[in-house]
Amino acid sequence: MDALTPNAEHRKLFAYIGAGAMIDAYDVYIAAGVSAALVSTGFAGVGEVAVFMSMTFFGMLLGAATAGFVGDRFGRRMSYQVNLLIFAVAGFAAALAPSFEFLVGTRFVMGIGLGAELVLAAAILGEFVPPRSRGRWTAMLGILVNSGLLFASAIGALVISNFGWRWMFVIGAVLAVVVWIARTRCPESPRWLVVRGRLSEAQAIVERFEAKSATTIENTPPAPVDETVEPAATTKRPFWQLAILGTVVAVGVNMFVYGFISWMPTFFVEQGIDVSHSLAYTTAMALGAPGGGLVCLLLINKLNRRTAIIAFSIIVIPLGLAYAAAQSIVVIVIIGILLVTAIYTLVTFVLYSYMPELYPTRYRLRGTGISYTFARGASIVVPFAMSGLFVAFGLFGPIGFVCAMAVCMIAVVLAIPVETRGRSLEEIA
Repeated sequence: MDALTPNAEHRKLFAYIGAGAMIDAYDVYIAAGVSAALVSTGFAGVGEVAVFMSMTFFGMLLGAATAGFVGDRFGRRMSYQVNLLIFAVAGFAAALAPSFEFLVGTRFVMGIGLGAELVLAAAILGEFVPPRSRGRWTAMLGILVNSGLLFASAIGALVISNFGWRWMFVIGAVLAVVVWIARTRCPESPRWLVVRGRLSEAQAIVERFEAKSATTIENTPPAPVDETVEPAATTKRPFWQLAILGTVVAVGVNMFVYGFISWMPTFFVEQGIDVSHSLAYTTAMALGAPGGGLVCLLLINKLNRRTAIIAFSIIVIPLGLAYAAAQSIVVIVIIGILLVTAIYTLVTFVLYSYMPELYPTRYRLRGTGISYTFARGASIVVPFAMSGLFVAFGLFGPIGFVCAMAVCMIAVVLAIPVETRGRSLEEIA
């Protein structure tokens, strides 16, 4: 698999995985516009919105925790089909919610599916794509997932203002059903099949990909170790160190997204801006989400993963402080676009390239699931923290929290040096 040229089979797999991941990302991000609409229509207050967001993350915590074990035990393919089906059924139920309490319950169930999808997507893709191309393909997956913010913001600005928030759930559920049907043709990971001793099945899938490839193991050996990687960053590490490293960076980028970006429309509404203008400003700033994925795509084969994570964590701090201090709405939106771009460059590097590469195949989804579980656990608490910080300190409260998380990420990446760029998954393991 490492020797093959990316081909039509890889592209089909990318389409299946990318479509599901983008729909799930869309549904994560509709929480921002839906929350603002719940407040403006009186369906919920600011405090209740915190409950709505937290229950989503509680479901995502459960989904992340179980998806890894299910995926490592029963297969990647089964795990990501089950999670998408859960998400679709709960999405239709959320659209029909007669009360806020019912909506919170359905959102919890949706969260189970959402949490599982984002654990699985990049890890599965990385098990098919050779090391020479893995960074670019996972960065492209990141662009698709990041585009969920722009997709959700743009649709929300049109749909919520004219038809109400319920239709946001209908759109996501219908798309999920379509993708679920298409993904019944997805192959199982040959690396997982080998680990489980199912060699003939693995061989058949490898031959299916090899038939479309311009290269084979005979004429193109796997890529050598990237010589720009420091020896300390290729040292064998115990699992607990990998788990700490993966968890801290996952928690950090989740705090950036769910501790700040998901609250942008609500912050605007609470400052006296009507929901239509709030969603329009948020949509403009959301241009930075796919922009961050594009930045990652440009840099993924030029910068070591660790270097990129440290550099963009540093960039987030002054941009965050400038955003909090800005007074003009034009300046706020411009700085906001730059801040969102920096945050989503980090998100793409961390969640779609770096973290899934840290763990060996036998434990890849469990390791990724552990990191996501802690990240989702922190996301349960952060909506309450954000609302409290915003009330007490204004915008500087949430921004200060984001800056503190950036410092924590820098510290742990320096303390536990592990580099994955240009290395085969088996060599990293």
